[in-house]
Amino acid sequence: MNTLRTFKNAVMAAGLTMVTVLPAAQAAEPDAMQLLKRSDQARGGGYAGLVWEIQVTNTGSGAEDQPNQKLCIKAVDTASVAEVLDPPNTKGSCMLQVDRNMWMTKHGLKKPVAIGDIAATNYAKDYSAKYLRQEDVGGEPCHVLDLSVNNRQTTYDRITYWVLAKRGLAVKAEFLSLSCKKLKSADFEYGNSIVANGKTIPFVSKMTIADALTDARTTLQYTRIKVQAVPASEFDVGNLQ
Repeated sequence: MNTLRTFKNAVMAAGLTMVTVLPAAQAAEPDAMQLLKRSDQARGGGYAGLVWEIQVTNTGSGAEDQPNQKLCIKAVDTASVAEVLDPPNTKGSCMLQVDRNMWMTKHGLKKPVAIGDIAATNYAKDYSAKYLRQEDVGGEPCHVLDLSVNNRQTTYDRITYWVLAKRGLAVKAEFLSLSCKKLKSADFEYGNSIVANGKTIPFVSKMTIADALTDARTTLQYTRIKVQAVPASEFDVGNLQ
């Protein structure tokens, strides 16, 4: 006891202060909804209008029933119109989607995955985001988000979503049922860029969609992306013909 008292006195005499070392406070989790909104911008969400072309290529199971297509897409918020550029037998046909309602100009024309629920561009509108963890994808740190549906008109109840920590780009998604069974997955690449509000923003160039139960694969390749106003008349079903 005397030895301990002597040590304390020596420390005080030397003008030193004894401190207790506490562990550093844990960094606050990122805002999951802000991460989601930022990642949407690189896939077309949040703009007053966009026009782009998509090449849709199907392989694996059921590919013979889903012919490859080239489409011109015009989109604003929750409305989009897709005109078929190829193949020749359906060229000029159009598909109009407003919210979850759809009209087609050619009987028997199948809804392409390009304007389906998986390729939707505005997840922040239809889903609430919760932060799960950090995890590497392809050697890069990612924020992993759990997206739960807040709009019952969407097809997928939940999405697990990987967003690059440094660049804010979504690189991977798994689409789940209400019971969390994986139905499909998607990988994203960003070889395009657009200019919006004076800023150059990376934009999706390729999306590869895989069915969880079969070997079916759909590849979407994005080209000729333009940020521009699209007249409301483009989304008027009365003008579709």
